[in-house]
Amino acid sequence: MKKDRKLLTYDKDQQTSLTMQTMQKDQKKIIFRRRRLGIMFAAALIMFSLIGFNLFRNSQHLLTLQASRQEVEKENKKTAKAKKDLKREVDLLNDTEYVEKIARAKYFYSKEGEQVYSIPDLNSSTQTSGNK
Repeated sequence: MKKDRKLLTYDKDQQTSLTMQTMQKDQKKIIFRRRRLGIMFAAALIMFSLIGFNLFRNSQHLLTLQASRQEVEKENKKTAKAKKDLKREVDLLNDTEYVEKIARAKYFYSKEGEQVYSIPDLNSSTQTSGNK
């Protein structure tokens, strides 16, 4: 009841051809694996290069945006200061005493019975001639 096992017998030529065939198959598998590994490595290298390039480009863009942001913030501060000064001037122009004072100083208006005398500005001419 034992199964008969057939033994295969090979002669030396058949045995060498079989080992050569298996060696060739193994070599092809190894070459295929190496090529596949090389392709995967090249794909990974290209992917990492693209990612690195994008990171570099984005960091440069971020630096330019930060520089422009600082400029805009400076301009905003100047504009806010100018707005505050203009608002203060508007408030002063609503005051009648201030408007009268400006009208007297710039346009030589006077109240009834007042006399206006124009005195030349002595800022630069006297200081330079006195220092000689």
